Amino acid sequence: MIQIKSNFKPYAAQHRVLTSILEGKEKYHVLVSSRQVGKSLMALNLLLKWALETPNNYCMLVSPIFSQSKKAFLELAKAAGPDNPLIQSANATDLMMVFKNGSIIRMVSAETEQNLRGVTLTHLVIDEASYVKETLWTEILSAATMIRGKKVLFISTPRAKNWFFELHQRGLSPEYPNWCSYRINSEENPYLNQEELEIARKTLPQAVFLAEYMGVFTESGSSVFGNFSKCSVVSQFPQPEKNEKYYAGLDLALANDFTVLTIFDSKGRIVDIFRENKTSWEQIIQGVQDRIRKWNCQCLVELNSIGSVVYEQLRKSLGSRIKSITTGANKSDLIEALKLAFEEERIALPTEDLAPELHLELSTFTYKILPSGKLSYGAPSGLHDDIVMSLAFAWKCLQDSKTKQVYFYGG
Repeated sequence: MIQIKSNFKPYAAQHRVLTSILEGKEKYHVLVSSRQVGKSLMALNLLLKWALETPNNYCMLVSPIFSQSKKAFLELAKAAGPDNPLIQSANATDLMMVFKNGSIIRMVSAETEQNLRGVTLTHLVIDEASYVKETLWTEILSAATMIRGKKVLFISTPRAKNWFFELHQRGLSPEYPNWCSYRINSEENPYLNQEELEIARKTLPQAVFLAEYMGVFTESGSSVFGNFSKCSVVSQFPQPEKNEKYYAGLDLALANDFTVLTIFDSKGRIVDIFRENKTSWEQIIQGVQDRIRKWNCQCLVELNSIGSVVYEQLRKSLGSRIKSITTGANKSDLIEALKLAFEEERIALPTEDLAPELHLELSTFTYKILPSGKLSYGAPSGLHDDIVMSLAFAWKCLQDSKTKQVYFYGG
C-alpha cells in the first residue's frame, strides 16, 4: 500500500473551513474568500483528497476563463511531481489527470459551457463563482452533481450582491439544511504582509477594501459601472436604418484577448457587437470590414502594438470612416466618460441574455489606487475588458461626432 502524505499545512481559518466541508453532512458549501487567503491551494488539496481516497471519483474545478484553468492544472501537476506512482496519465491539453485508482481530476473553463453537458460528477469546485454566469450552475452543473454528487464547493471573492451572494445567504439559513456558508478574510491569514494590508485599508475606497480584503458584500463591490444594469433595455439587435448614423469602436486583441467591435446608433443604443479571437487575423479583419460596411459607420481604432498595421489596412479599404485613437494616459478619461453616460442613462445596452459577455465585463471591470493616488482601470487578473474598451471607443466616436458635427460617409 502506498502511503500518501501532504505538505499542505492549513492555518486556523483554513482548517476550520476544510474540516467542516470534509466532515459535515451538507452537500453544498459556499466560501466567501477575500484576496490572498490561499483559496486556490485549499481547492487543489480538496480535489486531491477526494480523488485519492476513494476510487472512481470524478472531480472537477471550474474557473471563469481558460488561462485560470490552465494555471490550476499546472500547479496540480507540479505538486504531484514527475513519475508519480499514483497517476496513470496527465493531459495538459485536456487539463485532465487520471489516477490509477480510477479517479479523475479535470480543470475546465466556464467559457466552454456547452462542453460540460452530460458529465456526471462526484465532486465539484466552482472557483471565483461571482465571475461565472449563474446559468452555468442552474442549467448545467447542478444536473451534473445530482446523481453521484457528494460535495459541491462555491468559492469567490464577493462581487456585489449577485447570485453568489444568494448562495451564501442560503448557507446561513436553517431553511436549507444541506447548505453551509463560511467566510475567510485577509486578516485571518497569518502569512499576509500586514503592512501591505494597512496600506490598502488607508488608500482604497471603502467598498473596494471591504470586498477585496474583508470578503464583505457591498452593493456594487469594486465594480466601476455599478449601476449599468438599469441601461439594459435592448431585447434584440436591429437592422441598419437608411437615414440613421452609426458609430463604432474597435479594440484589437493582444495574446489571449478578443478583438471587439461595438456599434452605437446616434441615440446611444448598441446595435451590434462583433467579438472574435479564435481565427486568423485575415478573417478577423474581414469580419470587421463587413460589419463597418453593413452599418456604414465611423470607427475609432486603437493604435496598440498591432493596431497600426490593422488601422492602415482598414483605412486603405474603408477610407475616412476609420479614425485612430491612442489610449495611454487617456484611458481614465475614456472610462470616466463611459461611467458618466451610464449614470445619466444615455446608453441603451442589450439585455444580459442577448450579450452575456458584455454584462460580465461591465460587472467585473474594476479599479485600483496607484501609489501616485490616481485610479487605474481594468479587468481583474485573468478576466477580459475588451468589450468595455471597445464600448468606450465607440462612445467617444459618437460624442466626438456630435461635438464636431462631422460625419464621414463612405470612403
